[in-house]
Amino acid sequence: MEKIVIVGGGIIGSSIAYYLARAGAPVTVVEPDPTYEFAATPRSVGGVRFLHDIRENVEMSLFGREVFTGFAAQVQGAAVAFDPAWRTVGYLYMVSDAESARQLEHSAAMQRACGVEVSLLDRDALRARYPSFRFQDVVAAAWSPQDGQIDPHAALMGYRRAAEGNGAVYLKDKVVGIGQGHGRVSGVALQSGATLNCDIVVNAANCWAPEICEMAGIKAPIYPMRREQFFFKIQDPIESIPVMREACGFALRPERDGYIVARTRPDEKKGFNWTQDHDRFENDLWPGLVERSSAFEALRLQNAWVGHYDMSEIDGNPIIGECGALRGFHMAAGFSGHGLQHAPAVGRGMAELLTTGRYETIDLGPFSYQRVIEGRPLLDKGPRA
Repeated sequence: MEKIVIVGGGIIGSSIAYYLARAGAPVTVVEPDPTYEFAATPRSVGGVRFLHDIRENVEMSLFGREVFTGFAAQVQGAAVAFDPAWRTVGYLYMVSDAESARQLEHSAAMQRACGVEVSLLDRDALRARYPSFRFQDVVAAAWSPQDGQIDPHAALMGYRRAAEGNGAVYLKDKVVGIGQGHGRVSGVALQSGATLNCDIVVNAANCWAPEICEMAGIKAPIYPMRREQFFFKIQDPIESIPVMREACGFALRPERDGYIVARTRPDEKKGFNWTQDHDRFENDLWPGLVERSSAFEALRLQNAWVGHYDMSEIDGNPIIGECGALRGFHMAAGFSGHGLQHAPAVGRGMAELLTTGRYETIDLGPFSYQRVIEGRPLLDKGPRA
């Protein structure tokens, strides 16, 4: 069986490693920081949602729920059990114009066909369900009650330890070169000076994926996009709420005894930026909260942290599978905020592709690098990032 090196041991790389190792493939994962201090996964809020507008995205999220709700039975081989602690919280996606409301109806039909429980709510229904909130600007909302949240770090470590338990080898090192010969991958060079001979390289390096692609002579339209989260508590309790997401990118989610708020900003400067911006909370997010509900006037900010999405510049969807003219060089990156929820399906799918030559469950072909070459975006009109 062909030797496989995975570059990056986050949730995507570790999921791929697990399903490959379970299939008997010889797998080595190169991860420079086993503490995952700056990795995307531990900084995620852990959401799993079904309100996507592309069928394959919905199917991947549904498989993610299947895995995360039965993790011990689904992901086996770790010496220590990890529980991602699935919590069903629901997801409410609100839009403010008639055209977007019609798109919700179109998307809901596909989502229901996939097995998602989803309903459309008008302004009156929203007011009746969430009396503490104002919906004067909302035309319609899609309500998916079975969406959930998990513990991202537990999911990551569960996959990693299970991969190792099934024979995958993790190396604390950094890939600095891709060996090539006769038009295909021959190995990887490491910062330590070692060389790993292999037949296949899987680039699962998240925001660092473009650097690995450059070593292979391939361009990857992926960049780090800063994403800052703020956790706060309020003075007076209100009714239970799901994740509330607006088309403008404003997102509020319940988190234990408080809430997390963030806003996706398309104008965010590209590149890594780890600094915290509390002015953003004071001048943008807090006023937005108060506009939606007076219950947020009296709040106490508890914590804030910064992470980065590996944004796919072409369309906000990942690049999965073999890339360009270099045979044996594969990608699984550019998930644009969906990596955690789609990691189980991507891991299983990549293992299928690399061991049998085809996808056998969910067809991940639409996410191929070919659409990058052809300039053919795969647009998802559901919530972005």
